[in-house]
Amino acid sequence: MKITYDEVGLFANNGLAKVRLDESKTERFGFIDRAGKVVVPIVYENLCLFDSNGFAKVKKNNKWGFVNLFGEEIIPTIYDSTGFFRNDLVKVCQNSKWGFVDTKGKVVVRLQYDWVWEFNEGLVIVRNGDKHGAVNLKGEEAIPLIYDFMKPFSNGLSAIKKDQKWGYANTEGTLQIPFLYDDAWDFKNGTAQVSLGSEFSYIGLGSS
Repeated sequence: MKITYDEVGLFANNGLAKVRLDESKTERFGFIDRAGKVVVPIVYENLCLFDSNGFAKVKKNNKWGFVNLFGEEIIPTIYDSTGFFRNDLVKVCQNSKWGFVDTKGKVVVRLQYDWVWEFNEGLVIVRNGDKHGAVNLKGEEAIPLIYDFMKPFSNGLSAIKKDQKWGYANTEGTLQIPFLYDDAWDFKNGTAQVSLGSEFSYIGLGSS
C-alpha cells in the first residue's frame, strides 16, 4: 500500500529522505529510500539527518538514541540527551549525569559527571559540582577533579585554574607552567596568550 506523507525532505547523498506522518494529531518521523521503501521506521517523535558516519539521532518516548543507515537502533532510545558522534564516541545523559558510549552503545565513560566536554588529544574535560578534571579513552580519571576550571588540551597542555590563578598541566596532570596568570588561552603552534592584570603576553611551551 502506498503511503502518503505529510512531509518529505530532500534525498541526501546516502539515498534517504526524512519523512513526517501525522496520525491522530501526533507527528512521527522516519526515513525512506528513493524507491519509497521505509528504511527507518516512522515511529520517532523527532530525528536528525544522518551524519558522515552514517548515524542519525532519534527520539522516542521522550528519550534519545541513534539508528544506522539500515534502520537499526545502534544506541537504544534510553537517554535524556545526547551530543553527536565524534571519533566513534558520543556523550550521553541519563538522570542528569553525563558520560560517553561508543558506536555499539557500550559505555566507555561512566555516566557519573555533571557535564562533559568533547575528547581532545585523547582526554575529555569533565566536571562534578564546581571541580574539573580529565578522563581518558579507557574511562579512567587521568587528572583528578580538583581544579576550578580546565580548558581543552592543545599541544599536550590544558590551561587550568586554581585559587583564581591560571597555569598549565600536561596530559598526565603534571603542572608544567605554574599558577601565575589571571587568564590563559590554548597553546597554538607552541605559544599561548596569557594575561596578568591589564598586561597581555605570549609564553612558550618551556615557560615556568
